Amino acid sequence: MTMKFGLIGLGYHGMNAVSPVFYLEDCPVDLVAVCDVRQETLDAYTRPIAAKYTDYRAMLADADLDAVYVAAGMDLHYGIVQDCLEAGKHVVVEKPMAATLEKCREMIDNAAAKDLVLAVNFETRYSEQNTILLRWLKSGCLGSVEALHFANQWDCHKTFTESAGRRARLVGLAGALDCGIHKLDQARFLVGGEWSRIESMGAWLGEDFTPPPHVGILGQLDNGVMVTLNASLSWAANIKPRPMINTLEIAGTQGVVLCRSSRDFQQMTLELFSDTLCEEIDIDCTGHTSDILLLLKDFVRVVAGEEDDSIRLASGEDGYQAQYATEMTNTKAAAARVPMQN
Repeated sequence: MTMKFGLIGLGYHGMNAVSPVFYLEDCPVDLVAVCDVRQETLDAYTRPIAAKYTDYRAMLADADLDAVYVAAGMDLHYGIVQDCLEAGKHVVVEKPMAATLEKCREMIDNAAAKDLVLAVNFETRYSEQNTILLRWLKSGCLGSVEALHFANQWDCHKTFTESAGRRARLVGLAGALDCGIHKLDQARFLVGGEWSRIESMGAWLGEDFTPPPHVGILGQLDNGVMVTLNASLSWAANIKPRPMINTLEIAGTQGVVLCRSSRDFQQMTLELFSDTLCEEIDIDCTGHTSDILLLLKDFVRVVAGEEDDSIRLASGEDGYQAQYATEMTNTKAAAARVPMQN
């Protein structure tokens, strides 16, 4: 029997990235209800749908749902997810999972107590890049992997466009790690372990947010792997050009990997150098919709009780680990902030 889903949140991401997935021919679930607090947004939703709601609690009470996809703002995740779990629904929630570690833990514990699946949308786990990297890592040609170095310099939405308000909301909640959090999850996804140490420094580039919109992280996992991340949602945000940077270098005792995206993030080149294998692969970068489709397929398998090494779905515990690194990063960077001298 096909799972029946409700979707909460029809903002930019929910409307343009998440909702189209449910209408793909090979989507394994049915979308039967959508919810947004703005009536005008619901009126603009023209895809076929059985029911629309402005109150998600009414949707939970009235609609015949097995699961809910929560695409509302991060500061709203906790309350919505807890209500969905109380209603007996499995949940996929957008990243970041919640505003605090305590709230993440309460969500995880509630799902476990009710024997429900709580998953976090770390959709980049399903990218072709990670498929290739996992193959190289598992081959052993890198030897012992000891360091991963990420750069994710993205201008997000420009500060001078009509999307500036959305950008300010995202940055105000999580800083550069609203998007950079994907890299924190990717590190653990590729090499395992849990975060044991996080140090950070931030730059604000003239903006007055508490979390840094431009940050450098030096971290370590409990398996000894070093992880660095330079992330930004302020990079080039005040200029019209979009010189974005997305790179990953992996250092092993017997080889290295270099990954670099094109300036528009549409293509990526991956290079492996070792004594046993040298390989170069060019790929087209996948988008939100195709990756979320694969995530939903895994979600259905996990709900059905399948356990398989091929499943990449991020659990609540994965969301907790990412939030730990985010919280430590933003707290330490804000505490070390030195006002710029003009």
